[in-house]
Amino acid sequence: MKVVKFVRLHADGTGESHMDPQEIAIRSSGFAPPAPPLGVSSMEPAAGWRFLQLPSGWVGEWHPSPKRMWIFCLNGEIEFQASDGTVLRVEPGSAMLLEDTTGKGHRSRVIGEGDALLVAVQLSSPRLRAAAPYRPSPQA
Repeated sequence: MKVVKFVRLHADGTGESHMDPQEIAIRSSGFAPPAPPLGVSSMEPAAGWRFLQLPSGWVGEWHPSPKRMWIFCLNGEIEFQASDGTVLRVEPGSAMLLEDTTGKGHRSRVIGEGDALLVAVQLSSPRLRAAAPYRPSPQA
């Protein structure tokens, strides 16, 4: 079984935001017959999606996420900072789950010289069914 790794940004009961590594299982499945099987995760409901283009130098001071959403980075780089001090650089090909809809929120900023292009997918369910804490494989 393969997994997709991502970081979950969430708020705890005191309003502090934290980042935790998570994973979603990918299993071989006949996704589009008669094409051969390929790796597929379980389906999760979504309410809608949009592109976000953040200009070079853009800074979003401390704010909670407006909705639970996935962020997928297509181009450029953006940095997220949780209120506990954890910092994560999101680069093209990265996914991040934003669930800090209450509390202190996070700070985000575009780093590098170019704009950042993201896809934001707003979630309609209160929790991902398929996500689990990331557990590195034991070394042989």
